[in-house]
Amino acid sequence: MLRPEARISRITPPCHGGSGYAANPQGQKVLDFSACCNPYPPPASIRKAAGCDLSRYPDPESSEFTQALALRLGISARNIIAGSGSTEILRLAALAYLEPGNTAIIPTPTYGEYELACRIAGADIIHYRLAEKRSFRLDTDDLINHVKKVSPKAVFICNPNNPTGQYLSRREIESVITALPDSLIVLDEAYIAFTRGVWDSTILLKYDNLLIARSLTKDFALAGLRLGYGLASQPLIETLKKVRPPWNVSSAAQRAGMAALSCTEYLQKSCLRIEKCRNYLIAAINTMGYQTLDTSANFFLVKTGNAAEFQQKLLKNGILVRDCASFGLPDHIRIAPRNMTDCRKLVQAMKKIAGGKHGRKAI
Repeated sequence: MLRPEARISRITPPCHGGSGYAANPQGQKVLDFSACCNPYPPPASIRKAAGCDLSRYPDPESSEFTQALALRLGISARNIIAGSGSTEILRLAALAYLEPGNTAIIPTPTYGEYELACRIAGADIIHYRLAEKRSFRLDTDDLINHVKKVSPKAVFICNPNNPTGQYLSRREIESVITALPDSLIVLDEAYIAFTRGVWDSTILLKYDNLLIARSLTKDFALAGLRLGYGLASQPLIETLKKVRPPWNVSSAAQRAGMAALSCTEYLQKSCLRIEKCRNYLIAAINTMGYQTLDTSANFFLVKTGNAAEFQQKLLKNGILVRDCASFGLPDHIRIAPRNMTDCRKLVQAMKKIAGGKHGRKAI
């Protein structure tokens, strides 16, 4: 069984004042003399802006949100931890399971926060470079053969991968989990809501070494609130809670999360519109002679040559795209669709850069 570092196993979370949710699970109104806060309500303008009771600490367990999420996913709330965005879940995993001398495997190019989380924990990192000739798709069989030689403590897999948009099957993911039972497999599904041909990864929660990280920030346009969650076996979730900051999810974020879970029609319509805009962009950009990478996600890569220079040219037209040099792809940009009106503006700007509507030679 996968175990956290010894120092984490010895941790007992401290008690705090203001923890009325735990002390009063029935939810009756109590006079809270336990928290050293201003006893007078915040100004009306702030209360109105936030839409929740700001005078109380947030529920440290995000209980209502996790219960509603558990019902939606068909799993136990004991298999869920809420976070201030999915990136916090990644940080908690590294903090709990990695220490100096451990090794983490990160297939690249991918999301940069995996490396930062591992470095904060003091772990050594081995980058498993994905091949452009395979459209940067992870070869899980080769990865397994490679990493078995180093006995990693953790492996980070982004699915669909950011920035490439490549999406791995259940067989591919499960093969990594079962081949490395003593390694923590972190499966980042931050963009799963926008992905084509999705399979249900919660069926893999039977494995004790799997942590799934997801984001509501991206699903429901809540970047300003920060809300995500982790799914794992109960022992793994309890370990993450030991290193979780107290009150890590604000009351406003918890309320927004509860509301979001009932907005399935909004998400379905958004996905259809995004897919239409993405397909329009890919088709239009391909006619200009640029190379776009096949994707299963709501974003895609474009090979432009000098990406930093290309980004600056677009910026002069009031348009910002992601220069992928930080991913180790200095000749690619990443594009995430906006609404159709904005997408047409991007196409016109790219045509202008390409030298007109007749396009340019492929790079």
